[in-house]
Amino acid sequence: MEADFALLGVDPEGARLAAGASATSGENESGDFELWPEHQQAWEVFLDCGRQWRVIAGMGGVYFQGLEATAVESSFRIQGVPRKDWKRVRSQLMVLEDEAAEILNER
Repeated sequence: MEADFALLGVDPEGARLAAGASATSGENESGDFELWPEHQQAWEVFLDCGRQWRVIAGMGGVYFQGLEATAVESSFRIQGVPRKDWKRVRSQLMVLEDEAAEILNER
């Protein structure tokens, strides 16, 4: 994101502060995070698939790879995500997956 800001000539720190977020945590002053309406479906699918992680367990510990694709498709159907939106929602979901995997695999 820093590179995107630089390309646009925007100061990233100023943009965060203007959006009401703290400079270090990405949270607003109340500690809450904002969910944009266009990301609502991806968030709901992500929460619905919360126990559907593909996990590798071995002597080195546990590694979270990502959400099971079959569970994601099932959630799309259950959540009523229109078929024409699957590609867009899946792209958003992959961002959530990557961020969550990074946190889960820090242990």
